[in-house]
Parts: sequence; C-alpha cells; structure tokens
Amino acid sequence: MRIIVADWETFFDSKEYTLKRMTTESYIRDPRFEPHGVAVKWEPALGAVWYRPDEFREVAMRTDWNDVFLIHHHAQFDGLIEIHHFGINPKAFGCTLAMARLLLGSHISVSLDSVRKHFGMEAKRTPYHLFDGKHWDELDDYAKKEIAAGACDEVESIWNLFNLLAKDFPQEEYPVVDTTIRMFTNPVLQGDVDLLAHIWEEEEKSKVGRMEALGVTEAQLQSAETFAGLLRDAGVEPQKKSGKKWDIYAFAKTDDFMRELLEDADDRVRALAEIRLGVKSTYMQTRAETWGYMASRGPMCVYLSYAGTGTLRPSGGDSTNFLNMKRQSQLRRALRAPDGWKLCPVDSSQIECRVLHYLAGGPDEPVVQKFRNHEDPYVDLASKFYQETIYKPKKDDPRKDEMEAKRGMGKQGRLMCGYGASGKQFKVTAKNGTYGPSVEISIEDADAFVVLYRKDNPSVCAPNSGYWAQAGRMLARLAGGPPVDWGPLHVRDHRIYLPGGQPMIYDSLEYYRPTEEEREALMEAGKYFKLDGWWRMRTRRGWKEMWGSKLTQNICEAVSRVVVTQAMNRITAMGYRVLNHPYDELLCLIPDEGKDEYHQAVLETEMRREVPWLPGLPLDCESIVDVIYKK
Repeated sequence: MRIIVADWETFFDSKEYTLKRMTTESYIRDPRFEPHGVAVKWEPALGAVWYRPDEFREVAMRTDWNDVFLIHHHAQFDGLIEIHHFGINPKAFGCTLAMARLLLGSHISVSLDSVRKHFGMEAKRTPYHLFDGKHWDELDDYAKKEIAAGACDEVESIWNLFNLLAKDFPQEEYPVVDTTIRMFTNPVLQGDVDLLAHIWEEEEKSKVGRMEALGVTEAQLQSAETFAGLLRDAGVEPQKKSGKKWDIYAFAKTDDFMRELLEDADDRVRALAEIRLGVKSTYMQTRAETWGYMASRGPMCVYLSYAGTGTLRPSGGDSTNFLNMKRQSQLRRALRAPDGWKLCPVDSSQIECRVLHYLAGGPDEPVVQKFRNHEDPYVDLASKFYQETIYKPKKDDPRKDEMEAKRGMGKQGRLMCGYGASGKQFKVTAKNGTYGPSVEISIEDADAFVVLYRKDNPSVCAPNSGYWAQAGRMLARLAGGPPVDWGPLHVRDHRIYLPGGQPMIYDSLEYYRPTEEEREALMEAGKYFKLDGWWRMRTRRGWKEMWGSKLTQNICEAVSRVVVTQAMNRITAMGYRVLNHPYDELLCLIPDEGKDEYHQAVLETEMRREVPWLPGLPLDCESIVDVIYKK
C-alpha cells in the first residue's frame, strides 16, 4: 500500500466553538465547521505540502485511495473530516496516537506534543493563538504562512514518530486500529431520537422521585463520614484510596467507585451519588442527550479509545461512551441497523473465566473441563454453598425464581471471586443483581461464599502454588527482575508481553514502604498486613495498589482482549463490518438478505476458533440478529 501522512488545521473559537467544549463528532458536523487546509506528505522522500481545501479536493480526486494507508495523529478527527466533508475513504487508517497509547501506556498523555517530547523532538510550532476565532480570509499573510508551516512540521513529525513506533508495534494490531477508527469515521448505526428523548424524560422523573425519597440535603452529604454511613445503610461498603498520609474515601468525581455508584441498580444508592457530586443530569440522561443530538446530525459515530486501559481494552471516548450498556437496556434498543442491514452482536461467553482457569491449570483444569463438556459452570459452586442441587430452571418450573437467584449466586461466585473479591464486595454485588436476580445476603454468608470458592479452586487460589501466588511473586520481576517466560506470556523490562507482542506496561510499579505516621494510621485501622509495605503503580488518577489477584485480573482481561480482537481481524478480513467492540463482544453488521443463520454461523465459528497460543482452551459465544441492538 502507498503510505500518505496528513494533518488538518481548522477554524475554532476558544470561547464557544472548540474541541474543549464540544465532542469531536459535533465539532466536525457543525455548520460552523471550516477547514483552513491540510498538510500532506505524499511519499517518504518528499516533504509535506500545504493545501487549501479546494486545492486538496482537486488533488484528491486524482488519487487512488483504494490502495492508501493514511496516517494521522488522532485519526478519528482527521479521518471524519476526510470522509464526511471530502468523500475520501482510504484502504486503511493508521494513527500514531493509538500506537503511542499501546507502546507508551494509557497512563500518560499521548498528545502529539507529548509524544514528540518523549522521543526528544521539539515542541509543535503551530500558532493556534494567531487563528483563534478567525476565518481564513480574516488572517494576514504572516499567520497563513505560519499555519501552513506548522501543519507541515506536524506531518513530518507524525511520519518520524510512525517509523519509531512501528519498530515495536505488533503487526496484528494495525487492523485493530483501523477497525476502531472506522467505527467513528465511517458511521452507519442509526439512533432512535424519539426513544432517546423518552429515556431522558423517564430518567428525569425517576431522579426527582429518588432525591425526594432520600430525606437528606446536599449539604449533609458533603460530610464524607455522613455519606459513607448512608452508603453502608444502603448495603454498599465505601471504597478507599491512598491519600497523602493515610487512606481516604474514594468519593471524588474522577474515582471509579463514584462512577460506578452513578450507574448502580439501587435507586437510593444512585441518588446519593448524584447529590454528593452535585450532578444536574444523571449519567443515563447525559448519554441519552448526547446520543440524541448526534442522531439528529447523522449516523452514530462510535468513538472508542484504542488500548485506552492498562489491560489493552478500549475505553470510551469523546464524551459519548458506547461501552457499558447493560443487557436489554433501552440505550441498546435506541441503536438500529441502517436500511437493508441487520445487527448481529456476538459475545464471547465467560471468556475471562475460561482464560483464568486455563492459565492457572491448563487445558485439563476441572473448570476448563466443564466448559469443554458444555456443563453449566455455575451450578456446582452454588450447589455446594446451598447444600442442595441447583439447576438452570425452565420457564414453567415452580422453583424458577428461587433457582435463578441461587444459580445467579453461583455465577457471581465463579466470575467474581476469581479476581480476589472480598465478602463485602460479594454482598454488595449480590444486592445489585449484577449476575442474576438481586439477592440479600448477610456478610457472614458472603464471607462463607468467598471462602468456599477459594477452597474449591486451588489452581487459582492455593497460597503458594495458585495463580494468585504466582502473580504476587511476578510483581517483583515486573519491578526490575530478569526476563522470564510465564505460560504464554513474557515478562521483561517492566512489561508483560502477549504472544502477539502487545505489552501491558508497569513502568511505575514500585514497592512502597509507609512512613512512621502512615504505619500508626494503619495500626489504628487494623491493617497490620500493610505495615511492611505494598506494591503500587502510578496511574493518571494517582497511585493504585497492586497485588497478586489484581495482576491476575489484568492479565485475564488483556489475554481475553487479544483473543477477541484476533477474531475481529478474521471477521473484518472476510468483509464484515464491526461497529462496536464493548469488551468481549463484537457488534457486527450483516446484510438483510434472508441468510441470517448463515452469517451467524460464520461469525460464531470465528469467535469459537481455537487460539494457537492457548491450545486446548474451549471457547464459546452467543449471538442474536435483529434490526435493533438487542442482547
């Protein structure tokens, strides 16, 4: 393929029309959108050239884009401009921002300036202050020349960065980047504006009712202890994080704990979080509103941040969040296939659980055997806990509700306890009904379930030989020990490499020893096990503790992600489009031509295909076909 590098400069107004105030999609589709021009590097040996829009349009018409690998830094932005405004659709997109996020880490900034600085290059020279709020015909010749020179400089740096990053960038990740970018730049999903408006209105009514029922004021909830007490009364144990001197409650807007509370299944818990954070619109309302406006402008541009998490999974982006949609939610149903097409979401069934037990015990591990034999992996654990035979009930079973609840507890135990869940976490999750019907369980019973799982799964939990223990010892290797192969993984230079070369990055991992003041606080809190210190690593949101079962979770998520994206690459190579990638699921587009079962079979075959580097791992999946996004 021919390689071309490009970078667009556009009109903006820092007071109201800017990417700092708008989503990428709304900025580019806005009537005020105006490209100043584009710098293009047509060949490696040629310097970048600046074009005004009309000049570029004329040159682009003479270019065969069907054989072009088009590279940008933040390809969602530049690519949507090219496709939406110029009709340019290259063979494949490349993105140095995405490459940098995988190879340098999601815990640091990967803006063009930051990546240039990382590789010892000079800062960008584009003079944004000269064209803030000014249209092209309002600029003097000096400003125009500086804008053109700055854009050409950016293009040359993008080309140089691509060559530096390409040395270590895994080949199989290029199509993953391209597919992720095209979810945004080549949108086809239709949004149901009326349903999204209905979701917003219903959530508004529900929010008012929730807040009135609480009987507490916003001022009262600003006391951390008062808020913590109310959460405990609602069955939620408040999480804490490391502070400057001691642990503090994770009650900030940016804390994952508070974000989870905003989506909690319990109305009271959700309302408490909304008032504490001063939320004017609920999370559901914000998403419905953002999607509704987008749907009014055109097809839904699905923005995912490639490798946006430390476990290589995508994260939501552009303030739209097309991830984390609950099954059968109204938000899912607000997304529809375009005319003449259908949606086929294919979900890799229990993949993290399968990967966990495979890594811990290989293809003959007991739980892996259950998956291979297509046995229900949840009922045995539930049966041991309840000391009776638990089964998956049929619709007319007189014990249907009871069995669904108890089997759901088995599912929760199998899928949650493998990552070291505590009894408190188990109790809260059971009440929220995450894995089945909501179940009220005492803390004693929750602790007993956790103990049962740990005794029943020695390959994962055994104190010295289990996978958690291995992972705990591996933290020292990650922090600076010699290289080592660990199953299908390779540990070297503060990284865990997957077989395809994808790195999980632990550059900031360190063993922290508490100060005397911190030790006193730990003793007062009864946390004697932390007196000698603990492993921690820096993230963009501060320090995060690490331990064996946590590293196990990171590894299982990363391995599962690569298994799914390898299937995605095979599926897209067959000509199918993947419109969204919510973790272990691929939202595929199939033609509405009366061959639904055929297309389902093709997609499911690829999701179940054995992974060469995990021989003997049984994979499974489930799918459904409809014009709306159902699951």
